[in-house]
Amino acid sequence: MDRTRPVLKFVFGINVLFLILLGFSYPYLEPGTGSYVAATMTAALCLFMLALVAILTYFQIDVFDQF
Repeated sequence: MDRTRPVLKFVFGINVLFLILLGFSYPYLEPGTGSYVAATMTAALCLFMLALVAILTYFQIDVFDQF
């Protein structure tokens, strides 16, 4: 878990940054446009990655242990 934890912290930080930026831009998007769909899909992927990071951290899975 020594090498995995810094990577998970970095991924967590990047995803939070993307969600903050999406949160600021989301009110200015018109529903039904391509940019609205792209922002919604990006938010869903960021939330999925946050859930994955939370699961890996909670169960202390060392993904770099095999290498």
